[in-house]
Amino acid sequence: MRTVLVNPLGFDRPASFRDYLRRVRSVALGARRYQGRETLTNPTATAKSSGYYVVFVLFGAIILSYLDRGIVNVLVPDLRRSLDLSEVEVSLIQGFSFSLFFALAGLPLGTLVDRCNRRLIIVLGVAAWSAMTMLCGMAQDFWQLFAARAGVGAGEACLLPAAYSIVGDIFSAERRGRPMSLLAVATTVGGASSSLIGGGILKVLGGHTAADVPLFGLVEVWRICFFVAGSPGIAMVLIIMTFREPDRTARNLAIEADGSYIAYIIRHWRTLVPLYLAFGLVFMFCYASANWAPTALIRTYNYSAADAGLAVGLTVGPSSIFGGLLGGLLGDWLAKQKRRYGRLRAWFGSNIPAAAGGACILTDGPHWLFLLGVMLVMGSGATLGSLSYPALYDAVPQNYRGRAVAIYMLIGSIFGIGIGTTLVAMLTEYILQNDVMVNISIGAVVIIAAILSPLLVFAQFRSYENLRTGLA
Repeated sequence: MRTVLVNPLGFDRPASFRDYLRRVRSVALGARRYQGRETLTNPTATAKSSGYYVVFVLFGAIILSYLDRGIVNVLVPDLRRSLDLSEVEVSLIQGFSFSLFFALAGLPLGTLVDRCNRRLIIVLGVAAWSAMTMLCGMAQDFWQLFAARAGVGAGEACLLPAAYSIVGDIFSAERRGRPMSLLAVATTVGGASSSLIGGGILKVLGGHTAADVPLFGLVEVWRICFFVAGSPGIAMVLIIMTFREPDRTARNLAIEADGSYIAYIIRHWRTLVPLYLAFGLVFMFCYASANWAPTALIRTYNYSAADAGLAVGLTVGPSSIFGGLLGGLLGDWLAKQKRRYGRLRAWFGSNIPAAAGGACILTDGPHWLFLLGVMLVMGSGATLGSLSYPALYDAVPQNYRGRAVAIYMLIGSIFGIGIGTTLVAMLTEYILQNDVMVNISIGAVVIIAAILSPLLVFAQFRSYENLRTGLA
């Protein structure tokens, strides 16, 4: 028996009730299975239907990844007390154990992203890092915690290359800036959420070192935090399974034989080496500012630690989110103009706020001027950061994009976590020799990086344009 139904979803003909329900579900998920495969191969159609559904799923996965990597930062006192860790061991758990394996796993996982099912890679990565985060909560000594943190880093290394590759195939070159900017914004939201959730759990439990958990008995609070951070990975895996692997864009596959991306970089080093360095300098001035701003407020402006963290959070968060979204809109507008240099034209002026912010930080003015400087630096950096991913994609064939983002992440970590953060400390300790003058070190690093970045971009404009137009 067939039932004739009112057709609010625009189906071509009456359907059985079961078929009708299936169609409603497909539209709700944005898959449009009954409209054929046009959505997955037509960027415009995808952007209107399933494209942004996929983007917001990936947005959630990125937030979850930053929660799992950053939760350890609010648990340092409990970790030191419970596992009897030294200051050096704590620093290794916070940074080296994660970043080393995150970097080492990046390039081979980027190669898999270029050749295998990216959705499956993300699913396995989410499951792996979530499990390893919960294993952090079961660690009994330094080496067990180190190994679990290394597993978190290796698992998370798959996410950004796969996520940007998927978005690059779903959206056309003129439209991918905005969805990619949302992925960049997710990193900011995720970084803030790790501190908020970790601090919230500690506050709810009223400062107790342990809590009574049903079936498990008395459990230390820091272990509960790791379990809470890792458990949403189960739901995230199921959500990721609701979208399909998009077809890979075939337009660039015939231009470069699928092989070594390192060989591709060597062939086009005049373009890609300055480009990577310019993008790395953006990471450098952002990390130098964000990581040292709380310390500067405490030392230079006599803030308490709590007030410094709150002030920097309220400054960095909104400015980074605004800058990331602005970068996506600006990048797509530049791409649609069909003029020379595409998105890189933004480097003509977008570094000026960063340099101005560095000058505000450098001066010994009032505290609000320092915070204004941090806001300008982070807003400018977020704008350029969200522009950089689609700008890199415009110069790289489709079959190399996973590896391109993996190397970008590696360089960003070296410049940001490594050079930028360390250079501020070296200037303060060895040149200025005064801890109170850390704001001068921050401002100097920011200004130097903000000036060098556009110079490197300008140096390869012509070769970038030749490469970009050759791949278009």
